[in-house]
Amino acid sequence: MTNRPFLLTFVFLAIAFGSLAQGGKEVLVELESIPMGTVPPLASKDREAIELPFFDDFSWGKPYPTPTLWQGEDVLVNTGYAINPKTVGVATFDAIDRHGVIHHNASSLPFSADTLTSHAINLNFPGDTTIYLSFYYQPQGLGNEPQEQDSLLLEFFDPASEEWVGAWSASAQLSKGKVVEKYKLNNTLKTIESDTLNKSFIRVHFPVKEARFLKNGFRIRFRNIASLAQNQQVPSIRGNCDHWHLDVVYLDIHRSYNDSALDDIAFYKPLGTVLKNYESIPWKHFTNQAQIAELPSPFGFPIHYRNLGASTRNVSRYFTFLNHSTGVLTSYFTGFNNLSPFKDTTYNLNYIYDLESEWADSAVFTFSSYLFYTEALNKEHLRWNDTVRYVQRFHNYYAHDDGTAEMGWGLFGEGTQNARAAVKFHTYRGDSLVGVYIYFNRTLGNANQKYFKLAVWKDNNGIPGELIYEQIGVRPLFTDSLNRFSLYRIEQPVWIEAGTFYIGWIQTTPDMLNVGFDMNRVSNSKLFYNITGQWINSQYEGSLMLRPVFGALTEPPTHIPVITKEFDFSIYPNPAQTQFSISTDLPHDNISIRVFNTMGQMVLSTRHTNQPISVDNLPNGIYIVHLSTQNSMVGTRKLIISR
Repeated sequence: MTNRPFLLTFVFLAIAFGSLAQGGKEVLVELESIPMGTVPPLASKDREAIELPFFDDFSWGKPYPTPTLWQGEDVLVNTGYAINPKTVGVATFDAIDRHGVIHHNASSLPFSADTLTSHAINLNFPGDTTIYLSFYYQPQGLGNEPQEQDSLLLEFFDPASEEWVGAWSASAQLSKGKVVEKYKLNNTLKTIESDTLNKSFIRVHFPVKEARFLKNGFRIRFRNIASLAQNQQVPSIRGNCDHWHLDVVYLDIHRSYNDSALDDIAFYKPLGTVLKNYESIPWKHFTNQAQIAELPSPFGFPIHYRNLGASTRNVSRYFTFLNHSTGVLTSYFTGFNNLSPFKDTTYNLNYIYDLESEWADSAVFTFSSYLFYTEALNKEHLRWNDTVRYVQRFHNYYAHDDGTAEMGWGLFGEGTQNARAAVKFHTYRGDSLVGVYIYFNRTLGNANQKYFKLAVWKDNNGIPGELIYEQIGVRPLFTDSLNRFSLYRIEQPVWIEAGTFYIGWIQTTPDMLNVGFDMNRVSNSKLFYNITGQWINSQYEGSLMLRPVFGALTEPPTHIPVITKEFDFSIYPNPAQTQFSISTDLPHDNISIRVFNTMGQMVLSTRHTNQPISVDNLPNGIYIVHLSTQNSMVGTRKLIISR
């Protein structure tokens, strides 16, 4: 799920609900904007042409396209909006621009929305008939269904005329189970019919053979045509719409019409929490009872990867565990296994790893997984999709959600002025409830700036029971940072016994409060609402972004700077032959470098200097380079040695 400036102004798109006259209901709405930490950089257009192969599967781990391949434009690179992508990460086209807000030209009529343009590519192969472009796309996914008048377009750049030429387009009629593709260079149509088109990735594969394109300076450009839908019952409700997801863009020579496979091994799902029931729990609540209930036995987590090629591959798996409180990196190698052609597999790591922290009130761990196979040595362009990582945080709150909102949830309409919403939690020890984190989506004209009552309930046989705390005069608050929650302090801390309790709100108006809704963590069995006097489970799969805070209202961790992610550095050249160098913004005089092979053995240890590091005594293969500083900042990267 998903970093542009935090310009969160939201308009609603109600997904399926009756008019106000029919009474209030729970609603799930689209976002009008997406919180982005920084504006994606606009790469210079004056650069050397890219040599084939041109490949991107959007798995490099940043929220914007790879700057060495694409001009920094409007699409959002993410792992949260698509369903079962070919590899982890997609580029999503919608109605939101690179600044995180709805396009200025947006309307209910079709308009040009997101654009993704490649840098110049060297296609100077006159007369060649073996150059093919392929890619995968998915309409809707976990986003909004494109309407019949909406489309995804592909255009080619003619370097001589400096004009863009339409090459392909797709329009969707998902209610009819139909997608229509237009191949504009040969004036042909292709109709694809299925009742699962919004959950599937459709492959496109065709030659680039016209003489006008076979020149240095060729480019490809994807863009989408969108239109803002209007709810007939509530005309003011509009929002982001018409999602298309792009994956595995591959342009190369020496391909053929029957070239249907990508010879690669790749992750297709990101790593997730190691906990069974929560995304995070308070570190001081991580008791023996909590560990028994939350951790698999033996400790481990599943990884999901697939063989995209037509040959059996001998694949090894490598794991690292980083304790941020100590800076200690532990590695584990699981050996080699054959993976059959076009086979998906799930591997459950079983490993004894103690979750311990030198910080009294918090803990942070980064779990990383890497895939290796010999044939990848000469496929540097495929280097991103064989690495996934997850940061597991423990501080002072319980969380069902992963911290990223794909939608907004709330109660709306006639009769909801006293409606109640509650989320179920189970605490593993008695403690004082001192606050509640809530993630509110911004709305057009601050339409959700309405007062509500913060509320806490006891359990009554699986549903909210006695109201034990109520705080009036509360309104939605917003922060100016990426996916940051607003903290509501409990004026009089409430003692919560170990066991089940509920937190939520009581409305004072029929207006929707629009709380962030995570579509990738499913816990709606714990989300309840009450409009007519009866508690009802939410019908929408996902998690409401609301978190109870226990103990003390401190930022993690107390008195010690926390490392929330690995610091950035790069290795060059990579692949290396006899030496490599490190590039980082950190001072080099306090950085230690360790290199591990795929067996988990340390094969090199040195200090960082401005000089290249010799590896001429190491055999060809794939290695993990681990950097650490004196203040426990760390980073890991993969190094390929190939001669």
